[in-house]
Amino acid sequence: MAGFILRRGQRLKTFATMRYFGDGVAGDGIIKDLSLNGSYITGNRPVSFGMVLALHIYVPGDPELLLIDRATVKWVKRTDFGVDFDTHELKVAEHITRVISTLVKTHHGSSRDE
Repeated sequence: MAGFILRRGQRLKTFATMRYFGDGVAGDGIIKDLSLNGSYITGNRPVSFGMVLALHIYVPGDPELLLIDRATVKWVKRTDFGVDFDTHELKVAEHITRVISTLVKTHHGSSRDE
């Protein structure tokens, strides 16, 4: 297993628009993948390693914004960055789980119909 990093949660490739807010920064971005524990984002405003952000994610087909109050930037490469969700709120975890479940069902359902 040398050279492999095990993730805490499986990431789902998805595209959703979002806004992020932190210490002196407010930007728009695209979620590239999503897990219960974090996300990969392409943004239009620079962030730095260790920065704490609030995320407002507009999930396609979901009328309710996915609000994450605390996400810590874990890596940055140009306009791309990864965050770990620092939230321990059950309501937020349930919403993320529901979003991922819906996206998995939609993705697998559409591939069967083709």
